[in-house]
Amino acid sequence: MDNGGAFTDRLLDDAQIRSGQLALDVGCGSGDISFRLAERVGSAGRVIGIDLNNDALERAEAQALERGITNVSFLQANLHTLPESIRQPHFDVVTCRRVLMYLPDKVAALRCLFESLKPGGRLVLQEHDASVSISSASLPETENAHRLIWDTVRAEGADTKVGLKLHDLIIAAGGKRPSIRAEAVVQTPDQASPTQMILQAMRERIVAAGVASDEEMESLDIATLDERLKQERKDKQASYVGEMIFGVIAERPQ
Repeated sequence: MDNGGAFTDRLLDDAQIRSGQLALDVGCGSGDISFRLAERVGSAGRVIGIDLNNDALERAEAQALERGITNVSFLQANLHTLPESIRQPHFDVVTCRRVLMYLPDKVAALRCLFESLKPGGRLVLQEHDASVSISSASLPETENAHRLIWDTVRAEGADTKVGLKLHDLIIAAGGKRPSIRAEAVVQTPDQASPTQMILQAMRERIVAAGVASDEEMESLDIATLDERLKQERKDKQASYVGEMIFGVIAERPQ
């Protein structure tokens, strides 16, 4: 099941990233998009990934070394206080995935991103949105699992309904010609779900946010969750949509 990776690739393909270009990946984490960009800009191009999380940056650097990727570098930096060398408008493309939803002043953040682009350069955004949650039958265990995820994200200060606001935010920040698309993440009786993996990764965050206790997470038995959720969908012959993925390509005016 595509929970965003294939969507990301299609979004980057449509942004027409070319060999030799200079790219900035904001909120790069452990480098997933940075490495996708590095492949597209080739040896003649360059990618800089920035993030606040030093542990994630160390993982990204280790991956780059292990995979022999030499056209990417990583830097600990804050979006609003970028080094002058990055803030200057010389990037052909700036990417930002699942970051904007966490920022209190989204227009100011977008202005920073546009300022780093050359005139005519492209901003590529991807955000996940919980505005839509529907199923063809009652799926209480599935619904509870997704409640844990999204209640935690909200408790951490994220706007989980940012998707339909993206056009207005881009225009307010001075962007041009925003092209916006969205896809539903559909869980069917036959498809695997990333829910177990997500909950495993978020367990400490869920407890820290007060959304569930350690005891409640233990009783959830995350290790067997995938099979149980799939069986729940099979028993009801039901499909479930728990989120939407939004993608944006916008230009800095000439």
